[in-house]
Amino acid sequence: MSRIIFKRLVVGLCATITISAMAACSDNNNNLKASSGQVTAVSGKAAIGGAYNLVDHTGKPVTDIDFHGKAQLIYFGFAYCPDICPTALQQMGAALALSGKAADHYQPIFITIDSERDTPEKLAQYVTNNGFPDNLIGLTGSPEQLKHAMKVFKVIGQKVEDPESASGYTYDHSSIIYMMDKNGMFVDVFTHTTTPQQIADRLISYKKTGR
Repeated sequence: MSRIIFKRLVVGLCATITISAMAACSDNNNNLKASSGQVTAVSGKAAIGGAYNLVDHTGKPVTDIDFHGKAQLIYFGFAYCPDICPTALQQMGAALALSGKAADHYQPIFITIDSERDTPEKLAQYVTNNGFPDNLIGLTGSPEQLKHAMKVFKVIGQKVEDPESASGYTYDHSSIIYMMDKNGMFVDVFTHTTTPQQIADRLISYKKTGR
């Protein structure tokens, strides 16, 4: 099992956030699962999120600003991931379904870390998978663009050789659903241990209180 622990400072007095999550998405080892530790936020705003320039699944260039005005649920992964990524996106879809009318407050977004295989055409098919959020938007870009997006969201991704894969590689990557506010500022995170109902409760609460 791959496991990486990383710490990031957040704005505010002694404010820190600690995230421990690494998904192993190798096709040739079904026993590998995402591992995640406790996420702790003290006071202040986490230094997660920021400006990016990518391309959506229709081929349209977009930036982070295009999604301002709506809170966002963002997940980084890749379309050829056999289990971890689909599970996380189904988790997101179930949570939004459980949120009722509050779901309209959120824009779900999938950002690939695999620029080579995940073209807009591929993502256009992928985002319509059964159980995924109804209005899920897929984003891709050049290797440099995706590397930058991963950097601003503190995403960890490592290309891994996989002889059993058709393309010869897969990815190990952090598996986290980021919750951002309508201005693209960090609010919260969810891991594979968070149930859809727990996520839905948080989404409903944030819609009501803004906290």
